[in-house]
Amino acid sequence: MKLRLLLSFLILTVSFGSYAQDSSADEKAKKEKTEKEPKEKKEKKPRPPFYDNKLPYIYVGAGNLSLLGDDISDDINLYNTTNWKWGINGGIEHRTFSAVGFSLNFLYGWLGETERSPIATENRNIETEIMNLDFKVNVYLDNNLFINRSSNFSPYLFGGVGYIFQMTHRTDLKDAEGRDYFYWNDGTVRDRAKTQENLGTANVLDIDNKYETEVKESFDGSKLETGALTFPFGLGLRYKFGNKFHADISATYNWSLSDHLDAYKNGKQTDHFLYTSIGFAYHIAAKSPKPDSSMFDSFDFLALDNADDDEDGVINIEDLCSNTPAGAAVDASGCPLDSDNDGVPDYRDAETSADSALVDVNGVTIDPDFIVLPDTNAVAHNIVYEAYPSMEMPRVGDYYSFDKPSEEQKSQELGDFTVVDQNGDGFISADEITWAIDAFFEGELDFSAAKLHDLIDFFFEQ
Repeated sequence: MKLRLLLSFLILTVSFGSYAQDSSADEKAKKEKTEKEPKEKKEKKPRPPFYDNKLPYIYVGAGNLSLLGDDISDDINLYNTTNWKWGINGGIEHRTFSAVGFSLNFLYGWLGETERSPIATENRNIETEIMNLDFKVNVYLDNNLFINRSSNFSPYLFGGVGYIFQMTHRTDLKDAEGRDYFYWNDGTVRDRAKTQENLGTANVLDIDNKYETEVKESFDGSKLETGALTFPFGLGLRYKFGNKFHADISATYNWSLSDHLDAYKNGKQTDHFLYTSIGFAYHIAAKSPKPDSSMFDSFDFLALDNADDDEDGVINIEDLCSNTPAGAAVDASGCPLDSDNDGVPDYRDAETSADSALVDVNGVTIDPDFIVLPDTNAVAHNIVYEAYPSMEMPRVGDYYSFDKPSEEQKSQELGDFTVVDQNGDGFISADEITWAIDAFFEGELDFSAAKLHDLIDFFFEQ
């Protein structure tokens, strides 16, 4: 029994040792493999389009400022043209992310209000010169979620915080001639106070809105504020002319914490103002879009157009006879000269042949009695013409067309082929041959195959 237990223990020990050794060897092999294999480099993701401009862009604009005071109706303020004043703005903006950007803005302008009341003490004319600086967060809607990023139109929303660091108040107390305004309870403005003795003698004045008098103290007698915290928010629409320029229109509502924008404090609420503007922006260091690469980028098309491979003085695109041997005289079309018109160019013409003489491939005159012509139906015409070049009819027109020949080249008798001559000019053209072949296969032309073959021979021989 003891011997059996001892043998079992030895077997278990050996098995465990073998397993541990195998596991250690596997782990070592895996570690070596991991150390030897180089890590794959991660591919760099292409930068989104909004990263093309690493630097911000600068912008300027101008528009209308409307004061929304708290002592009279906002509607009266907004639609009363005497309360519309000019403003100019500028700043820098950076589109940091696809949907979010930041801007620093400066605004300079005037806020105005003309109050007319039958109560003489409540008639006030005020114009406030302001300088405002604010920081805004812009949310762009052309972020590929609402509108495609490549769209020319880019609506956006914005909000932020600002500060009016200068408010200079002025009022209009005198007309152009320096006469003081006196408000009567009948709604008129006179040059004298309303008293019994002035009822018939006081003159009516026109308010000139010159704002010549600086206000040192508010109309209600409180200390006049010259600065205020503001919270601007609004919306705009941008149009992109390209990567470098864009224009936009925007409306900004400025919620002020001051009740002295109109130099009057009544304790109801603070004063606000609306700024509507149009502006233009220039992108600093904006990159122009690069065109997609092409296999033709490295081609020198100018050199290709002016190439003359056979060096005969006629460029390839005008050369009707390419590969002319060096030193051969050519015409304006780049074809070798043939002074005796025997079909053999001068550079390999062995003799000057008589007019209409039959010559061999070297331009040597041949006795017609010794010429044995092969069956032209069995041998291609170009082979016949190569052996006997003077038999080839002169080429008509340019190298790439079959134009109508001159009168002396026309066949005088078309015979059975007259039906193919559709325009009746006594000449079978390439278009008419094409029509004949189509008509033959469609059964519209009563020709046999042999006759169609003869027609094609006739076309080349005419």
